Amino acid sequence: MIWSKQRFQHAFELLPRVLKEIAPLLLPISLVIWGLEFYVAWLKNARFEDPYNSSMMPMVIAGLAGIVLQSLASVVSILYIARSTQRQMKNGAGEHPWTFLKRHFHQTFIEYLRAFISTGIYTLFLIIPGIYRWVQLVFTGLVAAFSPKYQDGKVDALKESARLVSGLAWFGMFFYLLLQMVIPFFIEEMAKGELSLGSIPLMLVAWVIHLYFAIYFSLTFFARYSLKMEKA
Repeated sequence: MIWSKQRFQHAFELLPRVLKEIAPLLLPISLVIWGLEFYVAWLKNARFEDPYNSSMMPMVIAGLAGIVLQSLASVVSILYIARSTQRQMKNGAGEHPWTFLKRHFHQTFIEYLRAFISTGIYTLFLIIPGIYRWVQLVFTGLVAAFSPKYQDGKVDALKESARLVSGLAWFGMFFYLLLQMVIPFFIEEMAKGELSLGSIPLMLVAWVIHLYFAIYFSLTFFARYSLKMEKA
């Protein structure tokens, strides 16, 4: 099952411990990304108010830098939070997330790009196939990092992710991903509307909510993967 009351409770219990472990790395990265987003928003406002005397180039450069940084940060976050979640399930035992990240970042980023390209190709046909493919490949990064079969070259990360999100599980994951994105998104948009230091608390609230959902997402992967391995 994608939706599980027990798993939501477990994620809430793990949240303080995971937060303590991942914040020293992931929070500064998020602050840099937020800074770029606020800068782009400020440039847009300046261009709207004075379209003839403002240049597009700084906005384009900052926007591209934000996209690249966001892509790298996504892979770092996926690995770091999932490994921390797994470690805190064992009361802090096992390999530290930083060591795990260094070992698995390169290959996970490659699979992340493959999933991105595959989703983009599907989206070229219509938005619905793109959404379908996006949900199918949502576990790609975690498969690359946590699946012994993938690391032994026995399975493809994209196909394995699609197998984990097959049948009715696809619908459950789709609605879960909507929930995961919508709540932090609206809080962040409220914060961006302020364009001031007073918006930082809102961004931090959105960040913690996103972390909570990421922990639940990691728990769901571990549960789905274990179940599928038992049936294999």
